[in-house]
Amino acid sequence: MIILGIDTSGKTASCAVYRDGIVLGQTTVYTKLTHSQVILPFVERLLSDTELTIGDIDLIAVSNGPGSYTGLRIGVALVKGLCAVGGSCVGISTLEALAANSLAAKGTIFSLMKARPEVVYFGAYSSDGGKLTVVKPDDVTGYEAVKALAEETAGDIILTGDAAEEIKQKLFAEEDRVRLAPVQNRLQQATGVISAALSHLDEAGTAEDLRVRYLQVTKAEKDLKDNPSGASRQLP
Repeated sequence: MIILGIDTSGKTASCAVYRDGIVLGQTTVYTKLTHSQVILPFVERLLSDTELTIGDIDLIAVSNGPGSYTGLRIGVALVKGLCAVGGSCVGISTLEALAANSLAAKGTIFSLMKARPEVVYFGAYSSDGGKLTVVKPDDVTGYEAVKALAEETAGDIILTGDAAEEIKQKLFAEEDRVRLAPVQNRLQQATGVISAALSHLDEAGTAEDLRVRYLQVTKAEKDLKDNPSGASRQLP
């Protein structure tokens, strides 16, 4: 099986190709450019470098949330376009993909992404070194919930994601059993999306099935709630 993985949910833009147990290549860049400017050229270059075409790909796996509203829409829209002629795709939790970056570690992995001040996207996963099991489903929550779950969790805890370092310093500075994932595994990358996707192959579908999972109300939804009619102010 050949899988193309794509992640545009955060500051990094990343794509990777996996074939039969081997990662053929990955491009991951922490970029200030809009992901819409870089991700398609990355994919095209990676396919060229691995001597593949989009027609060779059996499955495209993409992070579909939580994360940056704009970034998620860019990634999902790209995959919908690539699969428009009938390809297969699957949406993968960004938090699960982050945990999959540290799959080899045995313990409980806390995936933590910044949402708002003192608020994070939070998912927890138990790892036996080869498989992830959900401990806490993805949610938007305050730091106190992270602390509470850690107190209930036995054994080692690995923190990953762009909020991991801040939470380590603020909540767990004196706890040796709570440690940070290696820096190279702490941000989103497409290999994590692919690793997680291998446990969700039965959920693969068509482009029409692919949806973004924001976990938070978007600005557009907030605006609609504040102004249900959508009517603009009338001029005299």
